[in-house]
Amino acid sequence: MRVIYNTCFADPWLKVAKKLKEEYGYKPVYWNGYEDDDSKRLVPQYFPDVIYHPYFDAWKGIFPKEIEDRFAQSYLNINFLKDYATYELQAIKMMDRMDPDRHSFSFTERQRHFRNMLKFWTACINYLKPDLVISAIVPHRVYDYALYLLCKFNNIKYATFRDSAFSERIIPVTDVTSIGNILDKDYFSIYHSNVEPHALKENLDKNILERYEKVKKDYTLAEPDYMKQNVVLHKQMSGFFPLVKKYINDRYFKKNEFLVNGINTYHKQRGKSIEKSQINTFKYSIIKLNANTYRKKLKKHYRSLVVEPDFNHPYIIVNLHYQPEMTSNPSGDIFVDQRMCVEVLAKHLPSDYLIYVKEHPSQFFAHGEGHTSRTLEFYDDLTRYSQVRLMPLNYDPFTLIRNSQAVATITGTTGWEAMVLGKPVIIFGLSWYEKYSGVLKVVDERTASGISQFIQNFKFDEKDLLAYLSAFSKMSVKAYYYRGLKHRMNQPEDECVDNLAGSIIKIASNA
Repeated sequence: MRVIYNTCFADPWLKVAKKLKEEYGYKPVYWNGYEDDDSKRLVPQYFPDVIYHPYFDAWKGIFPKEIEDRFAQSYLNINFLKDYATYELQAIKMMDRMDPDRHSFSFTERQRHFRNMLKFWTACINYLKPDLVISAIVPHRVYDYALYLLCKFNNIKYATFRDSAFSERIIPVTDVTSIGNILDKDYFSIYHSNVEPHALKENLDKNILERYEKVKKDYTLAEPDYMKQNVVLHKQMSGFFPLVKKYINDRYFKKNEFLVNGINTYHKQRGKSIEKSQINTFKYSIIKLNANTYRKKLKKHYRSLVVEPDFNHPYIIVNLHYQPEMTSNPSGDIFVDQRMCVEVLAKHLPSDYLIYVKEHPSQFFAHGEGHTSRTLEFYDDLTRYSQVRLMPLNYDPFTLIRNSQAVATITGTTGWEAMVLGKPVIIFGLSWYEKYSGVLKVVDERTASGISQFIQNFKFDEKDLLAYLSAFSKMSVKAYYYRGLKHRMNQPEDECVDNLAGSIIKIASNA
């Protein structure tokens, strides 16, 4: 079994790869590694024969010599381009984050970049003949998304993981659009058993139960950790000097690299190809400051359009996703355009329903890239639907959920919160909770046409929800699979490695 490792953080994935090689014969042949995990040094020590591909080189379409030399003789498949045309548009949308001023990466340049990615990965596949690609998280960067699409087209097994509301638990998947039937059997069996709800609750994993109980109480207790961290990061990145200090101290000062090479980033410079784009520290800081100015403008415009909710009127709440991010692209498929979610609801909800739309607070945070995926007109277009009302940013999320008839999201945490609070949930993408009976997943006009009936027929059943959580607890993988998670989990390294390796073996044998 020949394996490509796609952007897998060195700890724990190097030891996972070592275990898979020694015990199962899974030979690593290619490794795309991060810049801040020492993988550039460690990977060759573990696997001397592996072709190593640095993270930012991958973003820019700069491939190792072994692949570069085969680029010209690698050809795009006409059938692939025709069959995967909608995915190409999603890939082009993924490049929003590479265009920091929103005017430096044209459609033509983006399409060239994506198709060059396809040629490079075709060369890599033809040369290395991989049997399996392992990706720590759902591919959502243009370089690994191109690889994923080619794997689907060429029937190469692809193993990745979808996160959940519980940071230490993930679900192994082979497709970015669905978790498949991994939970179905246990979910059905548990729900139809004679076990009482209180017993199911007592037997739940303690972390899942703790999160469940917090959501039932108050948002101040249930607020996700990442939202609290985002507030801190926003303050760190709001001014010129804090911004420069953070980037120099955290990433470049110790290496002195920024003095020679500038900021290592995937940003495209106007007037230069993506391959040759290189931004010095001063210009990078100016770009960030200009982005902050534009975010403030967006926020001010959004706030000028909001109204207070009317709880005497039936409504459905739509909490928008922060973009650009994996949760909407590729996990939302065509619904990466979140206006489409609102349009579907406007078309299929009862005529007397309002649609309360609330922007994600992170969209305006200084450390993010939200300015690349919003325009002033985005909010104007939403308000053109007669049913739509924009909600204040600081309005309590749980109050909006509790007073709603239903909650709609692509894949968000708000769906999980609505489940616990006893509300029907409409989703438009890949989510760990998509198979719960209280969730309607919209994928086409047929499923969309059932929205109204789904809401009207919904009846909350706590045993049903606890059965789903029990099945999820049983079938999910407990591991610190991604950067920054190890320090938040009290998990022995050997257990993490064994859990990840075991899930890979199951995927590879069943895919």
